[in-house]
Amino acid sequence: MPTPKETLWEMDPHTKAKHEILRRYLKAWFPILNKYNQRIVYIDGFSGPGRYKGGGPGSPMIALDVAINHRREMAGEVVFWFIDERRDRVAHLKQELRGLKIPGHFRVTADCGRFDRKLRELLDSLDAEGSRLAPTFAFIDPFGFSGIPFTLIERLLKHRKCEAFITFMVDAINRFLEHPKEKVVGHIVGAFGTEDAVQIAQAGGDRVANLRALYQSQLQRVAKFVRYFEMRDWQDRTQYHLFFATNSDLEHLKMKEAMWRVDPEGAFRFSDATNPDQLVLFEQDTTPMLVAELRRHFHGKGQVTGLEVRKYVEDQTAYLKKHMTAALRAEEAVRRLKVAPTKAGGAKRKKNSYPDDAGITFL
Repeated sequence: MPTPKETLWEMDPHTKAKHEILRRYLKAWFPILNKYNQRIVYIDGFSGPGRYKGGGPGSPMIALDVAINHRREMAGEVVFWFIDERRDRVAHLKQELRGLKIPGHFRVTADCGRFDRKLRELLDSLDAEGSRLAPTFAFIDPFGFSGIPFTLIERLLKHRKCEAFITFMVDAINRFLEHPKEKVVGHIVGAFGTEDAVQIAQAGGDRVANLRALYQSQLQRVAKFVRYFEMRDWQDRTQYHLFFATNSDLEHLKMKEAMWRVDPEGAFRFSDATNPDQLVLFEQDTTPMLVAELRRHFHGKGQVTGLEVRKYVEDQTAYLKKHMTAALRAEEAVRRLKVAPTKAGGAKRKKNSYPDDAGITFL
């Protein structure tokens, strides 16, 4: 959608899906990080006014709602930092915040300014002090591609237990890739952190896919896990990607669970295509695709453990443990999979189960 000029604007279907992923993930992230850390931080870099036309909640209200109403009360200090460049939207957000009953140990700030400048100032001050950023989830949700320099995201991700959820406007980048103004091209190069981005215009092939792959590879330089969620419009054209970058296997798993639970019905389609050779449409039966993936990786390797299979599925593919179980059952049913009758400790293995200590051979 075009960049809105009003203080409040209509919520489009893609935004509803994006916010559902955000809500579901934060329901897991807040209690996990809060349990082991005295201070956690949620940053919303392009927060908007907090509401849409018609009253639908924006990302700041969703984050606060999840934290305030979580079934397990948050402890320690929970910091919310909402940033937006528009004064009218910040003023509206502050008005929305005044209507909430915010716990005393929550520290909530609605700040007017550019996200990149504000975050850079914070990171510079921490570097000067020799301090580290508290565990942080940064939701970076711009309308375009300026103001999100990769060097800044890289600095954020290098801090322990910090992660980012980024709206990456690949369709807009593709349209402006050969723009005559150096300033526009400079924003593109800055967003990727490399001149390779503008070379894609002359490289041939699928430019959108190549831009996505380049950004993914850049994130993988600083994050162990990079997952993305593709948003397509009703014409089946990619609009943008939601990139999630983290160094935590548990948070990576929780984000995948959030993505899989989002309802795929509506005037858009979702696909989780983190592996460029693998397209996973949510409305499809995923079992045959995962079977093929597992056979490519494990066939001919002899006996492996259930743990090895599970960690491969959870860490290296778009799938979850439930998909692994369905795939292994399908293979065992046609006798292309052999599972040892007893587990490593000597106990009998339960039929149709694939625990971590099971011995599994792909025939």
